[in-house]
Amino acid sequence: MSDSSIAPKDIEEWIRNEFLPKKYKQAFAKRKLGLQSGGEIPFDNVSEDGTIVCFITVTAGKTPGEKPGGRIFLKSARMLFGRFPSVRTETILFAFTDASMIELVKKEKEHGRFPKYIKTLLVNYPRSRSEMIEIVLLDVLALF
Repeated sequence: MSDSSIAPKDIEEWIRNEFLPKKYKQAFAKRKLGLQSGGEIPFDNVSEDGTIVCFITVTAGKTPGEKPGGRIFLKSARMLFGRFPSVRTETILFAFTDASMIELVKKEKEHGRFPKYIKTLLVNYPRSRSEMIEIVLLDVLALF
């Protein structure tokens, strides 16, 4: 029997290529953005017009032992760079696939440990490859 689960990389690609374009009415892609300081760094999910930078996190906010997950702090450090992209960037967004991450960020914001200008978004993604294919086919059929 084949494995029908979806790898985190596939979920991130689905969010970038399907979910974000549908929600924001424009394409998203990996690309470098100029920084206000003059340099450039790569970002994984930038809107076509450069006004939205999105970071996708497919991990849970808590470990199996109910302790806060450490990956958010790595993402937070990367977000410090997100504060300084070119002046065209208007929205910095974290897209989460686990509601516990939204709650974790909310608590971190309340305690002043996470930038308030960063928006959060909960994404319900397809749980299997067959569900992913079904969503894409329904989108295609809706065109006719």
